[in-house]
Amino acid sequence: MSELPILTTFQGARVAVVDGLRTPFIKQNTLFKEAKAKDLGAMVANELLSRLAIPKQKIEQVVFGQVIQDPDIPNISREISLLLNMPFAQSYTVSSSCPTGLQVLVNLSNSILMGNTHYALAGGADSLSNAPIRLNSHLIQLVRDILSAKSYEEKYRLFRQISWQDLKLQAVNLKDPLTQLSLSDVSEQMAQDFHLSRQELDEYAARSHRLAHQAWQSGVLRQQVMVSFPTPYEKFVISDNQIERHLKSEFYQKFKPFNGKKYGTATDWNTSHSCDGAAAVLLMNEHTAKAEGLNILGYIRHYTMTANDVWKNMFVGVTHSVAKVLDNANMKLNDLDLIDFHETSSAQILANLKLLESDTFARQHLNRSTAIGSIDMSKFNVLGGSLAYGNPRAVSSLRLIIQSLYALKQRGGGTSLIASGGLGGIGGAMILESE
Repeated sequence: MSELPILTTFQGARVAVVDGLRTPFIKQNTLFKEAKAKDLGAMVANELLSRLAIPKQKIEQVVFGQVIQDPDIPNISREISLLLNMPFAQSYTVSSSCPTGLQVLVNLSNSILMGNTHYALAGGADSLSNAPIRLNSHLIQLVRDILSAKSYEEKYRLFRQISWQDLKLQAVNLKDPLTQLSLSDVSEQMAQDFHLSRQELDEYAARSHRLAHQAWQSGVLRQQVMVSFPTPYEKFVISDNQIERHLKSEFYQKFKPFNGKKYGTATDWNTSHSCDGAAAVLLMNEHTAKAEGLNILGYIRHYTMTANDVWKNMFVGVTHSVAKVLDNANMKLNDLDLIDFHETSSAQILANLKLLESDTFARQHLNRSTAIGSIDMSKFNVLGGSLAYGNPRAVSSLRLIIQSLYALKQRGGGTSLIASGGLGGIGGAMILESE
């Protein structure tokens, strides 16, 4: 293997991940139900900066991701900056499905590498509990027409056009806007196309829950998950509350397939659940961080964002992004100490693992003569994944970087790969290192 390319500034400084922190990931309408996304984001960002004793006025950029957006707060990053008394930090918000957190990190890394920023706060926050509910668009237009009508007769005529269907409230749409395919639809599509059985999917989900439970039991997550005290400030929230301990097959075989009992394989058990949570990561120019005397958690070696077709097997973005980032970094899968993929669903993970080993897919879609290679499962998602922890969509990729770097640090250093794909045919991957 030739010399490995590493992204640095013109002065040779790497992008340093000084530290990262997340809230527990909490089931919808439970312990975080009264805390909006901006509150969760401000809480975790404030705790991270307090732990590091970084003066807030030094933060030059604040970029948060949010997928389930509040129409009253179109720029959550700016609100968090103001809540934390950082009015001069340039702040904008990113939304890019499950890889949102990776896109936030890429944007700020680019800014650091170009020399425009030395202190940057990355983050993500989503609250399914506080997702907006809106009126039917036909009803909204009718109400506008009624209000602008000149006569009472015309107002009455328009009012009579309102149907019971118009009065039905519409919750946030978690489907892909163009195809109207949901997470479960795409998961079922991939399960069928890649000949994945219900048993394979269920057993992979059980693996994720088992490893996540072991991670909490061993205490390795305590430092990276803050004890949260959310609105209305009555209870502490200590840990994730979606990890299942009852992992006997009799338990998860009871879940009914989303798309028909006879042939369906995707269930509520083997697909990830949207939930409430937030995370923050402090990125800095390496030279600046060392001059400050900070202990650095790790470094961002390389990254890429990709896109793919949405009509068939939308979640193959992981394979596309992994292929590209490994080529750019001149690395192979066996060069890595740990590999962490965002688990949109069991079908998404198992299908992508097959694609990584496929010479045919490599030639037809990746412009490669041979497959990327097979993954050593002893290195893969060793602390569990999104199937167990939950999927606050803007936050899941940030959990990956925090969890992966802490795991590397605990092992004495090394390199890791994180990757994510999601609705919209979006993928992203990043290579990390710890010393």
